[in-house]
Amino acid sequence: MALLCLGRSIKIDFASWLQESGRDLYLITSNVMPHQDRYRMVRKIDDMDAHGQAELAAVEIGRSVALQAVLPHSEYDLIRAARIRRHLGIPGQSVESAMAYRDKVTMKEYLRRAGIAVANFARITSPLDAIHFVEEHGFPVIIKPVDACGSKNVSLIADYAALAEFFRTSTGRDCMIESFVDGRMYHVNGVLKEDGSVFFVPCAYITTCIDFQSGGIFGDRAIDPRTPFSKRLFECTKKAIAALPPAFPLAFHAEIFHTKDDELVLCEIAARTPGSITGELIGYSYDIDIHRLWIRSLAGLSDDFSAIRTPRRYLASIRIPVREGRLKKLPTIIPFPWVSTYCLTGVVGKDYRRATSYTDDVLSGLLVGSSEEQLKYRIDEFAAWAHDAIRWEAA
Repeated sequence: MALLCLGRSIKIDFASWLQESGRDLYLITSNVMPHQDRYRMVRKIDDMDAHGQAELAAVEIGRSVALQAVLPHSEYDLIRAARIRRHLGIPGQSVESAMAYRDKVTMKEYLRRAGIAVANFARITSPLDAIHFVEEHGFPVIIKPVDACGSKNVSLIADYAALAEFFRTSTGRDCMIESFVDGRMYHVNGVLKEDGSVFFVPCAYITTCIDFQSGGIFGDRAIDPRTPFSKRLFECTKKAIAALPPAFPLAFHAEIFHTKDDELVLCEIAARTPGSITGELIGYSYDIDIHRLWIRSLAGLSDDFSAIRTPRRYLASIRIPVREGRLKKLPTIIPFPWVSTYCLTGVVGKDYRRATSYTDDVLSGLLVGSSEEQLKYRIDEFAAWAHDAIRWEAA
């Protein structure tokens, strides 16, 4: 029996993580992945999303060797992996389950039927769907692709003029519209096994998920999982998982609003580990690689995480998004010893457009604190420093 890996990110080291499985590893990728010499075969393709290349390669491999599992990591490969499993008769997450987690309208239909609080929503098939929605529910609204991730191409629409501008540049096809929820956003991440064992991590977003569009900082921070509020977040996540078609083992990333009325409203939930640098935040906080945990679980390898209940330290991830204009100054040295890692991606003198995803940044980093309170203080100190130290001018 062999394992088929669908690789996109060099963070995902299938070869090292699965070495003890004793299985032959087959890799389909368009990138240079870590330890490629450890695979039985690497099938390099031009584009994971173009012209059925990945599917054709998978079927070719599946006809020549007996595959035990198909291991995706990226959200963009979840449905692809499910369809490959169905075609080759391999156990794992079904197409129905993958679609329910990937298509946000389908997802929220499941959640609403289960009595889980979600914002009003509708699928857009024409501009009239959006007009009808705002006539019924009012502004402001959010319009986003039904299969978006990373807050990419998410639009906050405040009035009819903004709605008209949206449709001037977009058909709205494959999008959904939903009522704007005024509340703080949290996210819950983890891995759930069929026997009920679960590793879960609650986090708080420092700002809203679309503040990067206006040039504000973007990031998240670890919070204490033992508090009554964290337990409420986890219970809300468990109810959402129970409402959707099952998949075991399951990685999950749930985003939840906490309103001023103390209500929890589920924004969405994905069947994957968190993106951006949240994986590193969790890794440093809990001394466990959540991506590794999920991939090994998919391959049938057992890791005991029963003793992991609280963070060893508290970390935050911070991104400074690009802005409309020319980057005039970007410091190469950060004067804080509690910034454990930072990455400079901005180019001084380069002209930028407004960020379309929270990964469009000029600087990112991980901040460390010994407690939640100390971490929050350091986030404010870092944000104030960045506001003064990073300079922009009109292009």
